[in-house]
Amino acid sequence: MTPEQAQEEESVVMLAGMMRVDNDQARRVLRKYKGNVEKAVDAMLSGDQGDVSPNLWSPMESSQDPSYVDPFTEATHTVAQSSSSNVIDLTGDDNDRTLKLSQAQSDVKFGPSERVPDPSWQLVTTNAQADTSHDDRAMNEAIQASLADFGSSEELEILPADESVREGGRPIALRTDASEIAYAALIIQAFAQIPQIRRNIATLLEAVNESPPRPIRYPELVELFVNLDLAQLSAILDKDVLPYMKPLPWDGTYVSLGSGSAEFIKYFAEVIDIQFKPPIHLFQFSYTKVESRGRSFKVHQNTEQTGCIVEIHTGDSATPNELISRLNSNLYAYNEVTRIATSDVIVHPSEVVAFYLKPIQSTGQGKTVEPFVFPKQFYLDRFILENSPLVEEKKMQERKICEDINELTKKKELLTRGDQGRDVLTDLRASLHYFEEVARKDEPNREESVNRTAEKLRRLLDFIVPTVREIDVSVEKLQADLAAVYEIPEFQKHLYDLRAVFMHTGLPGRKQIYSYIRDAHGVWWKTVDRLVTEVPEETALTDPTGLHLGAGPYLLLYSRHLSEEEMLAPVAWPSVEDHNKKLFAMLHPEAEEKAGVPLAAAPTVSMLSLSSPPFGDQEVTQGLEDVEMQTQQD
Repeated sequence: MTPEQAQEEESVVMLAGMMRVDNDQARRVLRKYKGNVEKAVDAMLSGDQGDVSPNLWSPMESSQDPSYVDPFTEATHTVAQSSSSNVIDLTGDDNDRTLKLSQAQSDVKFGPSERVPDPSWQLVTTNAQADTSHDDRAMNEAIQASLADFGSSEELEILPADESVREGGRPIALRTDASEIAYAALIIQAFAQIPQIRRNIATLLEAVNESPPRPIRYPELVELFVNLDLAQLSAILDKDVLPYMKPLPWDGTYVSLGSGSAEFIKYFAEVIDIQFKPPIHLFQFSYTKVESRGRSFKVHQNTEQTGCIVEIHTGDSATPNELISRLNSNLYAYNEVTRIATSDVIVHPSEVVAFYLKPIQSTGQGKTVEPFVFPKQFYLDRFILENSPLVEEKKMQERKICEDINELTKKKELLTRGDQGRDVLTDLRASLHYFEEVARKDEPNREESVNRTAEKLRRLLDFIVPTVREIDVSVEKLQADLAAVYEIPEFQKHLYDLRAVFMHTGLPGRKQIYSYIRDAHGVWWKTVDRLVTEVPEETALTDPTGLHLGAGPYLLLYSRHLSEEEMLAPVAWPSVEDHNKKLFAMLHPEAEEKAGVPLAAAPTVSMLSLSSPPFGDQEVTQGLEDVEMQTQQD
């Protein structure tokens, strides 16, 4: 395979994974646009399936090595310049060209001009980026960077000594040297910021069943959480805990990322919750099916199940593209004919709720993609079994309000829209203006007719305008009532807070996935690989990245609301004080001042390597030696 073919195949694989099509279709579109990945992406988003035009792509059956062809340079040949006056300059002055043509003989030859070319008429090859916009260049660079990131066996760099220190309460980045499971590291990092998970992990070893085989390395997992909470390092590299849990490898696509994350959380939840007796419902909730008709209500027998992931369909749908609306749509179904409602309801809520956001493929081309909206907080009460009878009453009230809104909307349409969809009020006002200001009134009979018609038009407007205004006021009030249907004290007992948002740009590569996590103080942090930066809350809630590529948020984590005192309560971890002191001794004196996390006094743990697997004192010592060597060099 030639270098050109290898480059093409690499782009085809990336494009197919990104757009979720087969390699043949990706290759057709890519060749149609001469290997320009950016243009191919835009075309496929517009519905182009790669019907190749012979004018856009050169035939590949040639015995020469396949390459992208420039139609201008390919058609250019060396032309012998003639000094004969019979060569007519087609780009010269009009008068001069006319004179030469009139004097030309039968052997006239047409050829290129011998004069200096005008720069304003110079040709630019079609595959040269002569006028590429900033956004287009940025997109192309991102695609190429992601290819290099995703396809290479990237080695994680050792951080400079000063950058290895955690500043203040900044969360620690958890890293893995395997890019295909980097998404799992982001999830564990987020878990370490949720108080309910930290508290239970701290007591996990007391609850662990000692009989083998174990589904997870519990001591190492506890040690990992200890250091994510207390260590003074800016990043920790894990080569043991995550691989042992065998996360599904991510192939670079949005769908694979979401499903892999859901399976990883499911596995983690099962191996943690199973250790506690009685069950703590940290991750796992139980649910069942109920049926109601009017005020009659029954629970299906022997249908109770457990789960830890709630799948939410996002994107193209009649339901608003918003978390609670989609959750209600997923769990509740009402039959208009039988008037029977069927619901999946929660029996025992969990402390943590994970939402896997699964996109619905758009059915139309050129449709505007709306961002998925999710709240900072929400109440789970309307989805809990004990509230089902009251919920059904509210559903009936909700349906009645919707029916009233629909009736008023239809009435307004009858008053304001004509058969052809014309605006009746606009037409009436235009007609009235004509009869009042334009129509001739030069004869008594005509004047009387014009005035009579104008009066009828005024009476129609005087009836329609107030009626429409009353309808608008009524609809606005009904919509306010609709929004407040579930805002009652009975539905405000189980409050959940957003704790983490996981994002995908739509491109492959470990740096194309990132997370927003909220710490105990309510501060939001963005983690991209090893970099953790503070961001405004609005950024975490409304980040539009990946929207145009059918990506964006793919996982949300919520946890039960806690008081400020509960959020800030310290966890009874083993301490990492001794190793923190060893680390600071190797760094610049100002390094310790940069770290604001308080140190506890207790036994040590061993997971503080900067650049190697953080298990065992040998790795710690080696990590500190690396820091010492680098400090001496500085």
